[in-house]
This record gives sequence, C-alpha cells and structure tokens, in this order.
Amino acid sequence: MKDKPDSADASLSKTMAARIEIDELGDPAHEKKITDAVGALDGVIEAKIAKGALHVSYDPLATTEKKIEQAIRSTGTTIKNAATDTEGAHPDLPTHNVQPSTAQNQKQSEDA
Repeated sequence: MKDKPDSADASLSKTMAARIEIDELGDPAHEKKITDAVGALDGVIEAKIAKGALHVSYDPLATTEKKIEQAIRSTGTTIKNAATDTEGAHPDLPTHNVQPSTAQNQKQSEDA
C-alpha cells in the first residue's frame, strides 16, 4: 500500500479490484502474512480478507493482478480462483464486469 495515486493521476486510470479465493484462510497470522505481502506492492491501495477471499484495490498502472497473485503464492498460499473488476473491492458491492484472471485462464487451459 505504498504508492496511492494522487488526484492528477486518478483521471488516467481506473482503480481495479481483484477478488482472490484462497484455500488456506482462517489462521489470523497467515491472513496477516498474505495481506502484508500484497500490501507491500507498489500500487496496492487496499488489501483485506472478507467472505473467504482476499479483496484487493489497486492501480493497474503501478501493479498487475499477476504480481498480486505472485505475492500471495510467495507466502506458500494456494489460489483457488481469481477475478478482476473495475468497480470496487468491497465484497458487498455488485460484481458486474468481472473478467477471469490469469490463474483462472491457466486452469481452464490445463483442463482442456
């Protein structure tokens, strides 16, 4: 959660939201390790765990969903599913415009 975009940059990009389902949730120490790893990435605005998934708001000009997924995996965590959205990261918001992530696309390619 280092580089929050300033108001001048806000017009150049939309904030992206990723919802990443993770297998190993439930242990508060491990959850903190995951949110700390993701939060340390440049461009991450917010990272929190709610409703069985990690919700990340980020600036797509500063980081990518792939980098976020790599940070999660670096903690020894397995990603079940991931999706991105240009709306909001909060789990109670509607999730229209959701697009499959690279992790989901890779799984679909492996299954084919």
